[in-house]
Amino acid sequence: MTSSTSPTLALRLIQRLKKKQAETSNAFTLVELLVVVAIVGILSAIALPNFLAQTDKAKATEAKTHMASTLKQAHAKFLEDGADPETTNANMNSTYGTPADGDTKFNYEQVSWSSPVWTIKAVGNSTDSGLENKELDGCVNFNTGIVDIQTELDSSTAVSCGS
Repeated sequence: MTSSTSPTLALRLIQRLKKKQAETSNAFTLVELLVVVAIVGILSAIALPNFLAQTDKAKATEAKTHMASTLKQAHAKFLEDGADPETTNANMNSTYGTPADGDTKFNYEQVSWSSPVWTIKAVGNSTDSGLENKELDGCVNFNTGIVDIQTELDSSTAVSCGS
């Protein structure tokens, strides 16, 4: 072999090796795919419960926001004209802007009115199966203006505005 043909042969060998490496590195092995599927499964198992907890928090926040607005508006109306608070959802909707049934995932209703404390609750309706048997209670003391609302969705009454 002459020295002039040797670089050409070496170049061809290198090109051939690169071509073989390129052909074999374009595909994933079954093991690699199984590892990726396992990682995605583990991450899903960890993330899904956290996601569901966040959606419950968002629903509770929605109910608290509407309830606080209703209680404050009822207190303001009481201070303005001395009227007893509205008792039905339809009247609460037109007077205080409380969402009507179907406009939200909660139905709002009066629990009691014993002057000066007005208590209402938000009950999960049938548009969301995750809200079954869950409610949020809130009250306002018309003498002091103190508003108290439960912090979490549950089925117990845990508010007290005093009398």
